[in-house]
Amino acid sequence: MTIKQLTYFIEIAKIGNFTKAASSLFISQSALSKTVKNLESELGVQLIDRAVNHFKLTPEGEILYQRGLVALKKINDELDSLYDSLGIDQGHISVGIPPVIGTAYFTSVIYKFRNMYPNVDLKITEAGANIIKQWVSDGTIDIGVVILPVSSENFNVIPIIEAENVLIVNKRNPLAEYDEVSFKMLKNENFISLNNTFMLYDQINSICRISGFVPNIICETSQWDFIAEMVALNQGVSILPRPILKKFNSDNIKLIRLKDPAFSWNIAIILKKDKYISKIINSFIDISKQEV
Repeated sequence: MTIKQLTYFIEIAKIGNFTKAASSLFISQSALSKTVKNLESELGVQLIDRAVNHFKLTPEGEILYQRGLVALKKINDELDSLYDSLGIDQGHISVGIPPVIGTAYFTSVIYKFRNMYPNVDLKITEAGANIIKQWVSDGTIDIGVVILPVSSENFNVIPIIEAENVLIVNKRNPLAEYDEVSFKMLKNENFISLNNTFMLYDQINSICRISGFVPNIICETSQWDFIAEMVALNQGVSILPRPILKKFNSDNIKLIRLKDPAFSWNIAIILKKDKYISKIINSFIDISKQEV
């Protein structure tokens, strides 16, 4: 079994879909399937249950996935340490970023990092903050970008920016006459929300419940621009970070400050506490602090 075979298998197991895993690995689906079949033949076990209609690992596949994550982490940490010892700016780094944060801040970070380290394999994966925390915890990715608060028990947490969450409403909504509203005033509104893979979803639900009501969420999505479009069509209200709304221009929506409580959007980088912090990882963190 090669490192390449193990890396490919873990990516499939993590994503649970051959097509998406192949796209993430920048190879064809047929090449990926062949790699897995060769690995199964070499090990003499079946890793993926092909008798079911959905993606499912066999018991042996589950063992390889869980133990393989640990093995790959050790291998990659040792390689990073070796590159640092030799003063070589190469290797790889994997970063998980929620789409909302990536849109607002990280395009310039990625651009600058790639220019500084053209020989480093930088892999960016988009997912909600809740998923990213899990990936950092199990070693699937090196760095996670998340919304605070997050427990520091298992992570090193590096705050990098604070911004404001705002209510967005259609200008025909009666709330549009206000410049500031309390959460209690949103009791009877229809919410269009980021889905439950995002920390913002959990935070909004929690604050609404503290304010005495359960939000009536009529639509959940992973796309912030879809939310803004829906509000512009007067289909409901939403709460989004102010910085990303600078990228959406519409004469039909109004941004309103929130109070009781005020609702900030704090972004941080997280790393697993036992993770080897290479020169390359430190550089990515430093560039993030400078650019955002």
